[in-house]
Amino acid sequence: MAELRELQRKLDSIKALREIVNAMRNIAAIYVRRAESAVKAIRPYTEVVETTLGVVLDRCGIEGTEAEAETAGDCMTLVFASDQGLCGTYNDRVVRAALEFKDGSRGSVEFIAIGRRGGSLLALRGADPILTVSAPTSLEGIRSQVPELSADVFEAFLDRGAHEMVFIYNAYAGMGRSEETVRPVLPPRRDQLGAARGPQFRCEPILTASPDELLGNLAEEYFFIQLYRALLEDHASENGARLLAMTAASSNIDDSLAELTKDYQSARQDAITGELLDVVGGAEALREPV
Repeated sequence: MAELRELQRKLDSIKALREIVNAMRNIAAIYVRRAESAVKAIRPYTEVVETTLGVVLDRCGIEGTEAEAETAGDCMTLVFASDQGLCGTYNDRVVRAALEFKDGSRGSVEFIAIGRRGGSLLALRGADPILTVSAPTSLEGIRSQVPELSADVFEAFLDRGAHEMVFIYNAYAGMGRSEETVRPVLPPRRDQLGAARGPQFRCEPILTASPDELLGNLAEEYFFIQLYRALLEDHASENGARLLAMTAASSNIDDSLAELTKDYQSARQDAITGELLDVVGGAEALREPV
């Protein structure tokens, strides 16, 4: 009976764990779908900002390209990770991409970690971030945090005199799929803007202010929308990774539960058989003549 009680306790624990894992899997799936919708919603505005910035760069005669960016000096790099776990190798992959970028860079690279786990991994591998901030854990958190985060990072970029700013994050590629992406953001590269891929306006916009005056404001807005998009994609990728991890965990739990159920049924059958033998043995003893 002691063995049966122990097996029953393990069964109850595993069933409770399965409920928790399934709940986390469902929440992750909901977060991924919401983030997908948010990324699609900001796409038109992103295209407008990129196209307008491209027009202003043309008016100013600035032609930033990838080849020119390779000669840049100090680089400030934002590494997007997570504060929460249970998402497989999600954080390890983006940190590995950040370290590879640093090793291949000609100038010095300073990291800003968005996500405590990413900051800890960078520090563990000898690349202490100059700043580590908590990563938003929901769309509401992203919306409330991105204005202040954008202003702080943009100010740090100017104060430290960096020549380039790069985002390194897990770009969302579909449900449960992401790809480590290194995206140069500042200064804006003409070959990466929407207007470089074709005109987005029916006619060229009329600029009422000077291109030099517009350039600074548009650069800030461009940085803001790129940061917002990176946070959204990173949020979707994190929960997609968590969805896969919880799905695998749920499958393993089901296998363990099936095996433990067989052990419980076998032990229960042995206990019943033992009790029947005791009853039969007792009955036979009563039949014997005194």
